[in-house]
Amino acid sequence: MALTVCKLWRQIGCWKLAGFFAVAAMFAFVHSLTIPVEPGRRTAASEVVKVVKDVTTRAVRPRASQVKGSTDPVHVCLSSDDGDLRSSAVVIRSAYVNAANPDRLRFHFITTPELAPTVRDLFRVHLADIPVEVHADENVQDRIGNQLPGRGKTAKVRKGLTSVFNFVPFYLDQYVSIDGRPPARLIYLDTDTVIMGDLGELQDIDLQGHPCAAVKYCLQSLEKYVDFSVLRELGYIQNHDPKACIANRGLLVIDVRRWHELQITEQIEMWMQRYAESKRVLWKSGVSQPPWLLAMGDDFLDLGDEWNCNSLGREKMPYAEALFLRDNGFDHAAVRKLGAVFTEDGGVDPFVVMCSDKGKMLHFNGAVKPWTWETWFADHKLPLCALPENMPQNFNLNSAVQVKLFCKPVSFVNCVDIWNAFISEETACALRDFKQEWPEEQEWLFRLGEKATQEEFERRDREKARIQKQELEREEMKARAESQAKILKVDELAAAADAREREADKQRQELEEAER
Repeated sequence: MALTVCKLWRQIGCWKLAGFFAVAAMFAFVHSLTIPVEPGRRTAASEVVKVVKDVTTRAVRPRASQVKGSTDPVHVCLSSDDGDLRSSAVVIRSAYVNAANPDRLRFHFITTPELAPTVRDLFRVHLADIPVEVHADENVQDRIGNQLPGRGKTAKVRKGLTSVFNFVPFYLDQYVSIDGRPPARLIYLDTDTVIMGDLGELQDIDLQGHPCAAVKYCLQSLEKYVDFSVLRELGYIQNHDPKACIANRGLLVIDVRRWHELQITEQIEMWMQRYAESKRVLWKSGVSQPPWLLAMGDDFLDLGDEWNCNSLGREKMPYAEALFLRDNGFDHAAVRKLGAVFTEDGGVDPFVVMCSDKGKMLHFNGAVKPWTWETWFADHKLPLCALPENMPQNFNLNSAVQVKLFCKPVSFVNCVDIWNAFISEETACALRDFKQEWPEEQEWLFRLGEKATQEEFERRDREKARIQKQELEREEMKARAESQAKILKVDELAAAADAREREADKQRQELEEAER
């Protein structure tokens, strides 16, 4: 406690701290005289202690400085070439609803020239109260496409990662401009997120000379994405630490001027060129993430974990992550009440997310996407999330399950339900791409093609066998005919021989008679 007071003393000053405790003590004393305390009931004094604890926590972990009272527009960018717009609409709606000043937000959706008119019309109807500008630029799209490696090096990579629009975050300033110039700051969001915090904080935050801000993620290191043996062969290993934490690109805050000064985009393109030219595959995982990590290094401002509460789309928790639940108050009863089970190796099924109660950005990374789970995971348990503190008022709390963690009640819901709270059934139906409803179609066609091919091979084999049989029959008939002809010839020769012999016998008889 003494250490905490000392830290507070340094952070907020002695007079402010003394005044705060004086007011708190007076309030607690007066309140205790007027209201009887019931067992287990929170009192004013306990509330003051809670406030002091919260202030202490914020004091010992300083937040990045912000510009107070700023009214600058907040330019928020998303990019996708997916015809299903539901996920993008949820990002936009959730960010708008949870903004302290929604009027500051300006959304920019970057897509293909072919999709742009449809997206513009749909957003105009179903996000009518939110300013969304749709952008498409074939020249920039071609420039990005020219940087992508050939099929040979990306054959084993998930299809979406090789899309041009996976690289658009590095080219935002070439798509978005205000009066012919890009905004001073651009915020990029992945389309599989839900924004529960105020994006105005990210507009006002001081980047401290960095070209961008992102969330540091130390559960993965650079060596997961880059093959350092290849990097050593290329001679570029000296400036990179294989054990360095990575930055998650689901949220990116860009200082456009600083980004240009350091030529981050050009460095990314340079790394893509090195990747394409290397004889061995330089990336171990991903396509756009490795060159960005190498180009940026550690030159970014860490936004803090609250801006990337992730794993909302993952199916199961491995043992190492399940330990976090047990360390944070989960007992067997709590696990059972949630309907979760332990796997044979100590993991938990389904995934249980704890950070969602206070997370400012919820990231549905993983296979269980809220807009497609009914297609792929209808028979599976859905990931569970601690109920966010600022859910919309119309959210149905009947679906929540309450468990006790260290004797404190905590509510959990399906993570998918959080996502659904920010889109109506009507909007979801209108923005859905029904062409994607049957992803099995390609597999079926492939199997049908395989079956048709097999049937064609079998037909050809049968035809070949039939022709061979006919040829054999013809050969056999020919052989029979030749044999019959030979037999007839032999018979003719034999008959001729018999005739000659009879003629000779006749002549002998005639001679014998003449001699008599």
